[in-house]
Amino acid sequence: MDKKHPLIGITVDLGKINEKNAYFVYRSYADAVEQCGGIPILLVYTKAVTAMVKRIDGLVITGGGFDIPPSMYGEDNIYNSKTNPERTGFESQLLMEALKRHIPVLGVCGGMQLINVISGGSLYQDIKTQIPHALNHSSGEHEINIEQNTLLYSIIGNQNILTNTSHHQSVKEPGNGVIISAKSSDGVAEAIELSYYPDVVGVQWHPERIQNNMSVYGWLVKRAAGN
Repeated sequence: MDKKHPLIGITVDLGKINEKNAYFVYRSYADAVEQCGGIPILLVYTKAVTAMVKRIDGLVITGGGFDIPPSMYGEDNIYNSKTNPERTGFESQLLMEALKRHIPVLGVCGGMQLINVISGGSLYQDIKTQIPHALNHSSGEHEINIEQNTLLYSIIGNQNILTNTSHHQSVKEPGNGVIISAKSSDGVAEAIELSYYPDVVGVQWHPERIQNNMSVYGWLVKRAAGN
């Protein structure tokens, strides 16, 4: 395998095209990986998770239109969240296998939330309802503050950056070993990493949509290449 251009697996959503099941994902994820020197590979749902993970060098767990089932962190679905247990189950297996095989992982938006839940953490099911005086996280942009002495800080190199925002859930209780490496001014977690695993980053924003803020994808491809 050409490690100069590592294979980066990207998770996909499931929906309908002409009333037929179809996989889909925003092209910006694949473009970001390719722009940073990786070869993007879309990961369709399969039972052969171990074999699939053996063939990739890095993993991007994407965001999407579905929430993680609250039952996974011991709560009822009190806000009628739209869930996709098939997708979440598949991504959970991918994540655990990637950690087992020490493959670098980038979780984006819902992908960040999954990293926290799989680690034993929980989520705010609805920021607007559950966090008083929260910023508008469902659209627009805002600043975040990155903690120094974190992996994210070493990747981005700045303590304050402007990010886009399009989520209605966020980390509530951090899971085992989960470090909150960035927050917005209202205290909402904007990035996480793992104390026991050096190659996992979760970000709540969508860096693939910001041309001058692709450093986390660059980090992923570099680590996937063994650098």
